[in-house]
Amino acid sequence: MNTPAVSRKHLDNSKERHRSSGTVMLNSRIVVEKEKFVSTGILTYVEGDILEIEMSEYKAFELGDAVKLTIYSPGGFYPFESTVVAKDQGVVMVLIPPQHQNRFAEKREHPRVQVNQKGALVSYRNEDGSWQVPEGQIPLTVKNISLSGVGFIIEEPVELDRDALVQLHLDLGFAMHCRAEIIRTEPVEFGCYYGAHFDELAADKANSLRAFILKKQVETHFAQKREE
Repeated sequence: MNTPAVSRKHLDNSKERHRSSGTVMLNSRIVVEKEKFVSTGILTYVEGDILEIEMSEYKAFELGDAVKLTIYSPGGFYPFESTVVAKDQGVVMVLIPPQHQNRFAEKREHPRVQVNQKGALVSYRNEDGSWQVPEGQIPLTVKNISLSGVGFIIEEPVELDRDALVQLHLDLGFAMHCRAEIIRTEPVEFGCYYGAHFDELAADKANSLRAFILKKQVETHFAQKREE
C-alpha cells in the first residue's frame, strides 16, 4: 500500500534535543520525503559522497529531486537535506552533505575508483629543483583515481623516483591538468605503475573530479549488484 502524502510542515517538527553525534550504521531505517510524499527505506551502502537506500517506492523519486532524510540509528536520529543522484531497481542514491559525512561508520574519506583513462606526463622535477620537459608528452594510462590522488602506468622507459613532483594531463571526459607527488612505484609487466598524491588541487578541478568519481562509483556499484 502506498504511503499517504503528507506536508513538509508536518515532517519538519523534529527537535534538536533528539539528535545525536553518534555514528550511523548500515541497515539503519531511513525516512525519505519530498514535497507531498514520504516513504521509508533501509541504508544499504555508504561510500564517499553517496549513500544508497533500499526502498519499495523508489519509482516515486526522480533524479535531481530535493529530499529530506531522517536516519534512525542506535545512537539517535539524524535529519538532513539532500538530492537524488541515481536510482536503480529497488534503490535510490543521494548525496551526503559534507557536514554530515563523519557520522557514517562505513564511509571512506576519499573513495578510489578503478578506471581506464588516458593521460600524459607533461614534465617532472629533477633533484636539483629544475623541471624536465620530455620531447613530446609521455603517454600514460590512469588505472585508479580519488580526490586525493591517482594511480597510473607509464610504458615508456622513464624513471620517476618516490617524492618526485610531476605535471600530469588527465583525460577524464574533461581535461584535467594537475601537479602530483609520486608516493609509490612498482614495476609491472608493461612499464611501471606509479601512485601519486595530488598537490594543491584547485577548487574547480576538485569539483569536476568529484563529479567524475561520483558517476564512476554509481556505475560500478550498480554493475556489481547486477552480477551478484
